Amino acid sequence: DINDQRIEEIAQTGANAVRMPWYWSNPGANVYYNYVALDSIISKCVQNKLIVILELHDFTCENDPNELISGSAWWTNNSVVPILNKYKESIIVNIANEALYVNWTGNAAAALATYTNTYETIIGNLRNVTGFNYPILIDAPDCGQTSDAFITSNTANYLINADPEHNLIFSAHAYWYAYANNDSTQMANKLNAVLTADIPFVLGEVANLQDDQTMCQYTLNYKPLLRYCEVNNINWLAWSWDRDICSQRQMSTNGTFASLTNYGNDLVNNPDYGLNTHPAAKSSFLVNGGCSTASISKTELAQVSLYPNPNNGTFGVKADQQEFKLSCYDLLGNKVMLNNLGNSNYQIPSIPGVYFLKIQTADGEAVSRFIVK
Repeated sequence: DINDQRIEEIAQTGANAVRMPWYWSNPGANVYYNYVALDSIISKCVQNKLIVILELHDFTCENDPNELISGSAWWTNNSVVPILNKYKESIIVNIANEALYVNWTGNAAAALATYTNTYETIIGNLRNVTGFNYPILIDAPDCGQTSDAFITSNTANYLINADPEHNLIFSAHAYWYAYANNDSTQMANKLNAVLTADIPFVLGEVANLQDDQTMCQYTLNYKPLLRYCEVNNINWLAWSWDRDICSQRQMSTNGTFASLTNYGNDLVNNPDYGLNTHPAAKSSFLVNGGCSTASISKTELAQVSLYPNPNNGTFGVKADQQEFKLSCYDLLGNKVMLNNLGNSNYQIPSIPGVYFLKIQTADGEAVSRFIVK
């Protein structure tokens, strides 16, 4: 309903973005033909300093490339384009929710080629419209789960190069009960593979429960996943605020911030990754009306180098400021004992693996990845 938008409540979490489902095919709700409502909801988000990740939900878990190409024309129709242009600095275009299959087919290689070609066609169609230079967000295949698809055959970088604006973001939805066996190490490995590929990436849905034959069927091991995201500066979005078919997966029982569920309270207040305890940088376009240094995340201001890398657990640190605080984490986001040996030299237990050194200075914080052999 146009009068039931919840945005002021969502903004109290400390989030800096909200993902907004929309439908072009009007599944029984007249509001999705009401473009005044679309304008209103985006305006309300901007007023509350939230970037809008607008997405089409019609194609959820469907595998019809032609329908996806046809339906994506919604983004460039005469009712939508003026609204997108009105809020140009505040929009990310999420083409379609969880569309197309790759691993869920009998021929993953051929299906990945279809996935890639389909999105290449859609990107070309959208960019052919004058002024359509918004960041475009592309969901992973197989109901959004298969993050590997972005890396296999260099898919993400191929699409970035095919985009005239080179302005794409890639999103996986962390319903990884089977995809990563609900195992924290395997989930970390999935994300580390994406980090190594060096592509723009976000976990577009993180949840506590996953559906299958029944709603809320599987309990998801999401906490180590978010710890890993916090240590490695990976962006994430939670599913969902309210009105989910699985009520236990809601952040709020009734849409108000005062009525957070246990899950919602954890996402907001957890000391390791909470939206309130680890506030995200706000867009300076929303705050200041234009670009300024305030738009730069503090994590970009602190500089640290670590040597040698790889090492045997003993290493030196060079920082751009004399006063700094260091902490070390393993691949799963667990804190590791760090000994100061003096003269800017440090040591951790020499257990082989991938580690992350976080430095905090007056400018902010940064993370350096290293390997112990």
